[in-house]
Amino acid sequence: MPATTSPDADIELRNRCTRWLSGHRPLRSMREALLALADVPEAALPLDVYGQGEAVQALEAQVAALLGKPAARYFHKGVAAQLAALRVHCGGGDGPVALHPQSHIAIDEAEAFEQLMGLRGLRIGHPDHPSDIEDLMAEPEHPAVFCVELPLRRGGYRLPTWEGLVNISHACRAARIPLHFDGARLWEAAAHYGRPLADIAALADSVYVSFYKGLGGLAGCVLAGSAEFIAATAPWQTRLAGNVYTQAPFVLGALQGLRTQLPRMPAYRARAQALAALLAAEPGWRVAPDVPQVNAFQLHLPAAPDALREGLLAIAARDGFWLGARAVASHLLAGGAMVEVVIGDAADGWADADALQALRAAMS
Repeated sequence: MPATTSPDADIELRNRCTRWLSGHRPLRSMREALLALADVPEAALPLDVYGQGEAVQALEAQVAALLGKPAARYFHKGVAAQLAALRVHCGGGDGPVALHPQSHIAIDEAEAFEQLMGLRGLRIGHPDHPSDIEDLMAEPEHPAVFCVELPLRRGGYRLPTWEGLVNISHACRAARIPLHFDGARLWEAAAHYGRPLADIAALADSVYVSFYKGLGGLAGCVLAGSAEFIAATAPWQTRLAGNVYTQAPFVLGALQGLRTQLPRMPAYRARAQALAALLAAEPGWRVAPDVPQVNAFQLHLPAAPDALREGLLAIAARDGFWLGARAVASHLLAGGAMVEVVIGDAADGWADADALQALRAAMS
C-alpha cells in the first residue's frame, strides 16, 4: 500500500524529509516563508497597491534591463500574462496562434487562449523536438503570432540551437509575424546558450518570465516588450483578474530569487549533467535528453508508474530523502515510468551517489 494517499499527505511527508532530490529546499510552513521574506531588503518599503509601489516598479525595471526590453509589467500568474500577450498580438482577430503541440500554453494552461480568448491554435512541430523554422515555414497559414517555449518542458526541457532560434526570429520579422517567448524557464536556458539574457530576448517581440520555478519565488511573473505593447496589456491584466490589491509577498520573493538563484543557474546545469550521466549508466535506465541542456531532465525507469510512486514514497518515509511523488507513463520504455529531475539548491544536501542509491532503492 502506498505510504501516502493524498496531496496533503504527500506534502506532510515531504516536509518531514531532510533531503530533497529536485528543486529548492522547501519552506515547511507559511510562517517560515513569510519570515524569510521579512529579511529581504525591500521588505522595508511601503506596501504596493494595485500594481503601484516602489518594489513592484523596481522589479519591473530590473527584469526589463536584464531582458533588454523597454518596458515590463508584473502579473500575478503566467496564464494571465500570456493570455494578455496573445490577445494584444492578435488584435481583434482570432489568430491563429502558432505553437508547439507539447507547449505549456496548449496543455498546462488548459487551452485558455482558445477557451477564454476565442483565439485559434495552429499546432506545429514534432514530439520531443523544440520548435524550428522548418515547422513554421511548412505551415501554409500565416500565423498572427508564433510562440516558442524556452525550454520545451514537456519535450524534455529541450531548446533550439542558437542558430535555429536566430533563424526563427529572422523569418518571423521578415514575414511580419510577432514572436513571443514563453520563457518560464528562460533564466535556466541562458546558461545553455552562454549568452546574456538580453541577447536571447532581443530575438522576440515579447517575453514572459516566471519567478516561482527556477528562482524559487512564491508566485508571479513579468511580461516584457515595447512600451506600446506593455501599455496595451494593461486593460487585459484587469480583465483577467490580475490587478490584485497587493502583490507584496510575491514581489519580495521574486527580488530575492533574482539576487540568490539566478547567479547559480550555470552551476545547477552542470550538476544536472553530471547526475544525468551517472543515472544513464544504470542498466535499463534512460535520461532525456542524453545530455541535459538546462538544469532539468527526464528520467525513464523500467517500473510501472504506480509501483514507482510507491517506491519513491517508501524511501521518503524510511530514509527522509524526498525523490518526488509523481511518476507518469514513459513514452521511451514500454511499461515504464518517467520522473522529472530539476536541480536547485536542494542538491546542496546530497551527493550524486546518494541520489543514485536512493533511486535504486525505490526501484527494488
